[in-house]
Amino acid sequence: MVGQDTLMKALTRSLSKDALSAFGIQGVELTEPVPTELPASTLRMDKVWRMQDGQLFHLEFQSKREPTLHRFLEYDARLAHLYQARIRTVVLYHANVMAAPSQLDIGVAVYRVENVFLSRLNGDEALNAVEKHLLTGIWEPEDRLRLALAMNMQVRDHHQAFDRVLALAAMVSDDIERDLVVSAMLTFADQALDETQRLRLRRELRRVSKLVEELFQEGREEGREEMAIQVAKKLFARGASVDEVADITGLPPTKLEEIQRLLH
Repeated sequence: MVGQDTLMKALTRSLSKDALSAFGIQGVELTEPVPTELPASTLRMDKVWRMQDGQLFHLEFQSKREPTLHRFLEYDARLAHLYQARIRTVVLYHANVMAAPSQLDIGVAVYRVENVFLSRLNGDEALNAVEKHLLTGIWEPEDRLRLALAMNMQVRDHHQAFDRVLALAAMVSDDIERDLVVSAMLTFADQALDETQRLRLRRELRRVSKLVEELFQEGREEGREEMAIQVAKKLFARGASVDEVADITGLPPTKLEEIQRLLH
């Protein structure tokens, strides 16, 4: 399990400084992630951030064509109500998705998203650009996403491209930039890899970035806390008190009171 707090903080920086302009998405400067699980609802979005201009940036990563936009509309309507902010939604499609709706007319309003079809882009050219920039010392924020998402684009040889991605990631000399690349790769690259490649990706990235070990340590801690939360819920269902559950699980009373409120 990967630690989500640390990953989201790194990903926020990775997608900033106009990095998304590599895919035609201009003017996105992120400041902080916001919760993606909406209250009193089982709906959960992929990623949401607050931008410098006060708007929310909603990013969805899809492997299948979204037949209608009703689901995203519901997400964004709830987000807008909760945060009282304008929302910009971008949908990144990978695999072989070549077209999808970008607009939904519901009569009283027209809902729009921005679609990016990675399958229309050339992953080999993206890696060539990254390699050239690394060799000439001209690194740019867009290179983070070219490297992280190349495997989701069209490539001539999938296995060869994967080897290039790993080699180029190791060539990023700046520690901070390498961590930003790693955060983007851990978030996006998994979608295009088989299980063997996922394991190799994590193993190789741990060699080149201290961030990965921090993420997995945080993930283990999150896993233990989640297990304790599940035990607490079962104990509350049997009528146990907050003090009794605290003694058994080690969770703080404030956390347990929150869990108890959600159960009623």
